[in-house]
Amino acid sequence: MFKLFFSSLLLLTCSISAASQDFNDSEGLDSVHDTISEWIYRTSNRIDIFFSGSSEELSPKSATYLDTSFDTYAETYRSPQYRYNISLRLHLPRTQRRLNLMLEDFKKTSSVDLLQSASPQDSVANNDYLLEIHYRQQESKYTRIGYGGGIRFRSFRPDPYISLYLSRSLYFSKEWELVLRNKARYFADYRLDNSAEIALVKIISEKLRFSFRNIYRFIEHESYRNEIVNTLALERFITEKKGLGCLLSAYSSGDSDSVFKLGYYYAGVSFRHYYYRDWAYYQIDGGGMLRESNNFSPSARVMFKMGFLFGRPDRLVKRFR
Repeated sequence: MFKLFFSSLLLLTCSISAASQDFNDSEGLDSVHDTISEWIYRTSNRIDIFFSGSSEELSPKSATYLDTSFDTYAETYRSPQYRYNISLRLHLPRTQRRLNLMLEDFKKTSSVDLLQSASPQDSVANNDYLLEIHYRQQESKYTRIGYGGGIRFRSFRPDPYISLYLSRSLYFSKEWELVLRNKARYFADYRLDNSAEIALVKIISEKLRFSFRNIYRFIEHESYRNEIVNTLALERFITEKKGLGCLLSAYSSGDSDSVFKLGYYYAGVSFRHYYYRDWAYYQIDGGGMLRESNNFSPSARVMFKMGFLFGRPDRLVKRFR
């Protein structure tokens, strides 16, 4: 059932991508988008009523969305790779107004080398997915605490887990922000997966942001692997529908059987454009890599993403303030 659901979404993504080339049929595209969005809203509403036991008239539309996309990767010395991505959040406002049901693909690494497939048709089945009930508790304006539980699955092999999320923001002035985050999941089979982040962010203007992000991740299942990603990024909104990012990143890792070592350097540019309305988009990432596995010989890397948004995500803010 799950495999069929994801395959249908992938087929829908490709179908809309092909159809969107004909902008004369905008009414048909909008109709498909509205139909899917309304189905998501209705599903969220039914689940909300089930969990809360209340049929009070409330709208679950705010922050309820589906983001589905397909990536194609090309890199010097490597064969083309593909990846399917999904992020679904159903906001349940009747249930203490802070409960969300989430479905997303599970990323087993913090590096650019996410689990990928050699063919597009295998990209759905090769992913692991997380289905989680998440409770968001906000203690203050600058502190967030969330916890929940769910199931990691591929096909019909479930792995239950519990999760805890902590976030704290510290402001040194109107422009500088220090962000501390930690997200931990403990699985029955996969065991502990913990990510900690320290980020220093400077809001230069409403359209321009600089950040220095440092992520440490511990993955018990993968031979006690430790990962560190250090990234310098400059992000800019060009227009309401176009954004550009420039970044320099370094990745290091180590496990119980190897010495902690540098994996790669990456420098690149990322461009995203909502080419139709505010829900159909593409993204192009291009840059150069110096990999330890290639004796740090320069190589080129390109990623092309085609994606679609359904519903009303609360994260589509075209400014940094």
